[in-house]
Parts: sequence; C-alpha cells; structure tokens
Amino acid sequence: MSVIHRVLSCLSHAGAILLLSALLAQPASAAERLLVVTENSSWLSTVDGQGNVSGPSTRLVKDILAHAGLKADFQVLPWARAYRIAATRPNTLIYSIARTSSRESQFIWLGQIAYMQRVFYRLHGETGITPQSLEQVKNCCKVCVGNHDVQEEFLAKAGFQENSQYIITNSQQECPRLLQSGAAQLLIADPDQLRSQLARLKLPEQQFDAVFTLPQGDPLYLAANPASDPQLLQAISEAIHTLKLR
Repeated sequence: MSVIHRVLSCLSHAGAILLLSALLAQPASAAERLLVVTENSSWLSTVDGQGNVSGPSTRLVKDILAHAGLKADFQVLPWARAYRIAATRPNTLIYSIARTSSRESQFIWLGQIAYMQRVFYRLHGETGITPQSLEQVKNCCKVCVGNHDVQEEFLAKAGFQENSQYIITNSQQECPRLLQSGAAQLLIADPDQLRSQLARLKLPEQQFDAVFTLPQGDPLYLAANPASDPQLLQAISEAIHTLKLR
C-alpha cells in the first residue's frame, strides 16, 4: 500500500476527499520544507572538516533524495534533540534510527539503510568484569547509554533499572569517558561505532575490550514524521524502491 493510501485510509471518506483535493491543488514545493536530522556521534553520519554532513548513511540518504528529485536541509544535532524534532515536526526525516515497538507509531518507516551490532565493552584491564549474559550484567555492572538511544530502550525492556543498573548521558559518545571515570563499567556499541567515537575522543582502541556480543542487532532506518506531506513521502518511497533498499 502506498504512503498516500495509508494516510487516506485513516481518514473519514469526506476528510479523504478534502485532503486529496488539497494535495492535487498544491505545487510540488515540499522539498523547500524538507528537513533531515541526524547525529554526529557514529560512523554512519559525521561532519567533515568543511562542515559538510558526510558518512555512509548520509551519502545513501542524499542519493535517495536525489532520485526522488528533492532537496533538503540537513542538521546534525544531539540524538535526543534530533529525535524530538523528528517526532514533532512535519516534513522531517531522521536517520539512522532503530525500529522498535515503542517507536513504531511515531514515525513512517521508509527503508532500512544500515545495521548495528550490539556489543558490550569494558575498560581494558578490568578483568573482573566478565558477564556473559544480560542477567550477569544486571548483577555486576552499570551500563552507559545515550538519552533516547535504542540501547536505553533495550535495557529498560530487559528489566534494567535506571541509575542502579544503567545511566543515561546526553550522547552515546560520552560513554567511553564515563567508563574511564568509573561512573559506569560497561557500554554498548557497534564495533565500528565505538571505533569512530574513540577516534573523535582521541582515545586508543586498546583501552576498551569487547566482553560479549548479543546475537541480535538493530536494523537502522530512514524514517519520517507521520504528519509529513504524503506526496513527499511517496516520492521518497518510490526512490527507495528504485534503489532496492526495502
């Protein structure tokens, strides 16, 4: 079912007619209002030396928009702020975001663009920290996660208690420093994600050891505010289909 049909199916018959009439009467100028938000804390989206948004996911999103014939303003923000804007502002896209049950109705999920492994890391030398299951993590350690990061939701759903078994930071990138300070004993990250964070923090990779890896990771998506222009979303969906990303 197309994005337009999905939106229209939620409306009354009269409301659907009015909305469709309004859409057909509007010029194709939605691109002028399109905002794309992401964060500068992972290997998927970064800001280069000239201030341009780059990274593998960014290049893919820009390719999708180019195929859709759309232009957009990109903003790199702390994840919690990017998430809040995308959840409340129409004509806003967000990436790279994990698709979870609590987020399902907050966004329109346009297509998967990346994948993230879930690995627990400790400081090198902390040989007494050797959990091999989530229950062992609960009993031994405090885990650092970013605010509104998918790892926060994952731990809460697994029964972890905030402050006693995990702590929240403004950005996942702060977690390596919090392990160094002793405020937390573990962090969760994709190996490439942690490598990128450590390079940005100018910390050697050898200071952190992988403890164990959970078998299931997280597909990461390009998603949109559900109140966005249906024609705009349809154009993006068709571009994703053309690029065979679904």
